[in-house]
Amino acid sequence: PTLRTMEGKQIAVAATDPPRRRWALPFPPESPALICTFADYLGLSILTPSLPFFLADLGVADVELWVGAVLSAQYVAIVLGNPAWGAVADRFGVYRALFWSMVGDTVFFAATAAARTPAALIGIRFCAGGCSPLVPALALIFKVMPAQRVPVGIGRYSLAICGGYAVGAAAVGALYAAVGFAGSQLITGGAAAAAAIFTGLDPGFRKGSAGDARPQVSGVSAALRTAHFAVYATTQFAIGWSMNAAFAVLVVSLSGEFGWTVEQVGFSFLVVAGVLMVQFIWTVPTAVNLLGVERVLAISLLGLLVPAAVLATPLRIAAGGVGFVGIIVVHFIFMTAAQLAATSRARTIGARYTENGTGAVTGVGRTFFALGQALSPAASLGAYSRLGPGSPWIIHDAVIAAVIVLHVALGIWPKELREAPPPTPAVADVKAQHHQESAGGLSPAALEIGGRAAGKK
Repeated sequence: PTLRTMEGKQIAVAATDPPRRRWALPFPPESPALICTFADYLGLSILTPSLPFFLADLGVADVELWVGAVLSAQYVAIVLGNPAWGAVADRFGVYRALFWSMVGDTVFFAATAAARTPAALIGIRFCAGGCSPLVPALALIFKVMPAQRVPVGIGRYSLAICGGYAVGAAAVGALYAAVGFAGSQLITGGAAAAAAIFTGLDPGFRKGSAGDARPQVSGVSAALRTAHFAVYATTQFAIGWSMNAAFAVLVVSLSGEFGWTVEQVGFSFLVVAGVLMVQFIWTVPTAVNLLGVERVLAISLLGLLVPAAVLATPLRIAAGGVGFVGIIVVHFIFMTAAQLAATSRARTIGARYTENGTGAVTGVGRTFFALGQALSPAASLGAYSRLGPGSPWIIHDAVIAAVIVLHVALGIWPKELREAPPPTPAVADVKAQHHQESAGGLSPAALEIGGRAAGKK
């Protein structure tokens, strides 16, 4: 394509839009990433609330311990698999990495339906975790979207996660009595297969690794040794711990302490997912724009201490099942605010210490987040079984408090809490660019590339 300048000259510009799809529906370029993320979390959200009931039907003793072991096995594999899928994406392209990860999800989600022992469940879900598509999905979003549109893509990615949770919870509540555990797992395998097919039909899949050349990256090792990265990584670990500890204990408490049915537990997940959607769409971005990342993070971490402290006492029983879910919802309000604020730090660290290294910093941070997710279910439910229902929340607050203390000890807080928040992102510019692209215009990135190309000529 060419562009006519104000002086009447025509210059060549680089097209930044991805290849157009052959189907008629106007799917955005990041659609494969969103659909695969949705399918992956659908599988997780259908498994989690139904697992303790299935194990109880099998006559397994110490259900809480086995639930924790199964969930932790899946997240341990995610920790191990994240670097591997990053390497696959670098070597063969993000579309093919995404496709083959979903093929793995399809196989092992469906195989879960055939499991009849806790050991089989641990093995199968470990393999499923090793096929997590989240790293290729994020890499695809970074690849196909212009820099100004990446925040929009990440927002859609977060909504895909919440959508998977919400639909999975509704499916358990509405269908579990009819289809049972095996049937529900076959549904997740079918969803993963549909996502793999969608990705395989994308033009980017046929293109393969061509054009996937990465810019020169430097400074990452130095960035990983800084105080800023230390608090970023430990905060990610703590938030991952907080998320999965809450989900695991929620399921066991509602079924064991309050006698809820699998359908009721499933619909409680739907409530949590609804709160997460509101947080991702509006609440947290507005708070960050007004207060800045560090202040939102500090408020959120301090806020996380409160609901956990309440749940560690007999007040959780006095509140009843509905009250318990309400306290968990408050917990997730603070947790999601902390998660999104902490994730924003990766870009700051990458810009400050590296050259083109923000993606690498984000990947390592994601590994710490997954590590917290991996360790918390087994540790929390082990404590629940051996030390009592309040003990997981005491451990939770100890983890969060340690991260807060580390911020102070390394001099990050209160220094950065006193600094003015960064300027509000140019949302109007992003919207204007989106309108321009929708109308067939060229993005600012394309104009810049074109200008450089013309200059070389």
